[in-house]
Amino acid sequence: MPTDRELVLMHLKKYGSITQEEAKAAYGCARLAPRINELRNKGYAIETEMVAGKRKHGRVTNYARYRLAEVAE
Repeated sequence: MPTDRELVLMHLKKYGSITQEEAKAAYGCARLAPRINELRNKGYAIETEMVAGKRKHGRVTNYARYRLAEVAE
């Protein structure tokens, strides 16, 4: 069975980006930021984009969208 870190990496490779909400809904990963940090420590270039969005009842919130960066060869 794949670890949360492996699932996040597979998601990034397949879809290009992931948010905390997507990670929790798809994989039950409640702590995405530490998994992203682990991937960065393993050498993956992952960018963070802060996004403004709305919660229930129209409340404004900010969240991170992580993207697997293109690596020049």
